[in-house]
Amino acid sequence: MRLQLPTIIFLCLSLIVVVPLIYYMKTSDQMADREAINLEGQEFKSLREQAAVAHNAKRHTAAIQIYEEALKMRPDNAEVHNDFGATCYEYGLDYAGPNWPSWETDLTSQTPAEAVHELETAMAEVGSGYIVMRSDKPDITEAINKKAQEFDVYLYTQQFDEDVTMNIVIGKTKELFIKARDHYLRAIDIKPTYPRPYFNLGALYMKIGQHDTAVDYLEKSYQLDPRDKELEAYLNELRSDNRGYISVPADGR
Repeated sequence: MRLQLPTIIFLCLSLIVVVPLIYYMKTSDQMADREAINLEGQEFKSLREQAAVAHNAKRHTAAIQIYEEALKMRPDNAEVHNDFGATCYEYGLDYAGPNWPSWETDLTSQTPAEAVHELETAMAEVGSGYIVMRSDKPDITEAINKKAQEFDVYLYTQQFDEDVTMNIVIGKTKELFIKARDHYLRAIDIKPTYPRPYFNLGALYMKIGQHDTAVDYLEKSYQLDPRDKELEAYLNELRSDNRGYISVPADGR
């Protein structure tokens, strides 16, 4: 059956109208998607900028809330995890107050019972912060370790010959340091070639007397960014004296 001329004309006109309409709708959807992506990108960038401003102003609670919002948008962003960790680290230091260590004592002349009483007093006085206790007697070290395990603390024991240093982090400082550590490790998992979280982990571990672990992370950071001359100088100093101590600030860059 042959199509009549009016039918052919109608079909042609339909194609002329429908095809461009489909193309326009498809293009409009693509443009809307691009606009949504651009808006999200702008919002994410704005959140990072707001968090950085809050961090620099030491408004740590606000910075943490903003970083949490940013991670909802981009949970696998290594830079945000690193910056989040740096804020937690600085907040933990603020909770400890102006003195670091918060409490420091030599237990050499004490009995195990006296040493335990000293720990209980230190924890009650400090509340949140960093306690350092030293001894050269195994029974005192054992008594302190056993007592510390009864509390919710982070304990790291370091020994040089007969001298033992017990590094104890307690309270909100401990909670925030662990949170910082976890964010740094997450940043490394996401982006293993990113040097800043290695640097910041080194800073954290150095701060609590865990020097060997600190040096490992600092060296890894330097391997990834050998242009960091300040870090190179720190590492040279540490290599010359493995009992040395340096305070390295967390870096949110």
